[in-house]
This record gives sequence, structure tokens and C-alpha cells, in this order.
Amino acid sequence: MSSAKVKPMKATSFTNAQSSETSFDLFRLSKSKEAVDVCSNTLRSYFKQGLAHYRRGKAVFVSKAELAAFIRKGAA
Repeated sequence: MSSAKVKPMKATSFTNAQSSETSFDLFRLSKSKEAVDVCSNTLRSYFKQGLAHYRRGKAVFVSKAELAAFIRKGAA
């Protein structure tokens, strides 16, 4: 067995370039109902209409701010 001590991971903060406060508003597509009360199938439809989404492996992430702007702009 290794005698090396395991150090706890530090929290990573992401900052918005427009403000000095820390913000991280991405949520997983699979947790969309809990995060923003929008069904994942609805979000997939929004993706086809142009809503930005981000993939990391099999996981798909969406920005809450971009979703709000997309809906305000007039998603059908």
C-alpha cells in the first residue's frame, strides 16, 4: 500500500468576464427537470432551434442564462 497522503480537492471557481462575482450556471440535460423545471425533450427541441449546448463525453450541459435568453427571445 502507498503511504502517500491524499489531499482534498480544491473547489474551482469560474468567473464571469462581465462581473467580478463567481458564477457557474451550467446544468446537466439529465437533471433539467430539477434544475430549471423544463423537460429534457423540450430542451432537445430547443437545441434543434439553435439553443447552445455543451458536450463533455456523453454528458450534455446547458447554461441557465442562455436558456433564459433563448426563451425570452421567443422559442417556439
